[in-house]
This record gives sequence, C-alpha cells and structure tokens, in this order.
Amino acid sequence: MPKSHRVDEGDIRQGAIRPLVLLSIADDELRARFAYELTASGFDVTVTHITARRIFTARRPDVIVAGLDTQSGNGSLSASLPDSDSSVPVVALVRDVSDVTRDVARREGCAAVCLTTCTGTALAMGLRAVLQRTDAVSRTATRTFG
Repeated sequence: MPKSHRVDEGDIRQGAIRPLVLLSIADDELRARFAYELTASGFDVTVTHITARRIFTARRPDVIVAGLDTQSGNGSLSASLPDSDSSVPVVALVRDVSDVTRDVARREGCAAVCLTTCTGTALAMGLRAVLQRTDAVSRTATRTFG
C-alpha cells in the first residue's frame, strides 16, 4: 500500500529549524487564525502583546507580521524593533492597500504589505517570498500580496 505524505512535508524535515514568525496583531481572532494557519504551513509562530513597544524574544524572529493602522491618522506599526534587530523584515498587515497605506508602509520600512482578508496560505507564500529576497532587495521596497 502506498505511503501518504503531507503536501508540505518537503518543507518540514525532522530536526529542521522552521522560520520563526512574530505576530504583532491587535485583533485576537485574526492573530489566532494566522498563528494556526502559519504553524500548519511550516512556520514557528510567537506573538507579542501590542502594548509592548519593544520586542524581546528568546529566538530572533525571521520575519515580523505587524498590524498597520492608517485609520487613526498617525499611521504606525503595532510593533517596533530594537535598533540591533532592524534587519528583521516586517510585513504590514492592513485593511486596505490604498496609496496612503503603501506610503506609510514604505516609510515604516516594511518589506511587504498583506491584507487582513488574505488566507493563511497566501500569507505563508508571501512570507517565504520575503524571506527569500531579504538579502537581494532593500527593505524599503514595498510589495503587495494577498
């Protein structure tokens, strides 16, 4: 009888280190959904409290997904990094991808912009693309996916 394999088994090898995603999202339901879906897609996931303006984790995240609120008028990310961790790419999670949103994300140094309505699979694919191009593309170049 043929042995069945998970579709993403190639990405999840025994003992392999999975990329760590730090979720800094205010909405509990959205944060839980993305945490579950990203874990199922081969990522390790950790979350941070939105009130913590600086992020300290035991393991340096490979990528950060942070909520970006442009509705409040100030247009800032829900997370910030110590200067020593500025090399960690940040993906802005947004409600819309208007010109204002993209400009704020670019100003904040985001590597990409993702809609809150995207699927976990789309987010996972986008995060993998960001991780693959981190060394090749400047962090100020903003792409949109989702």
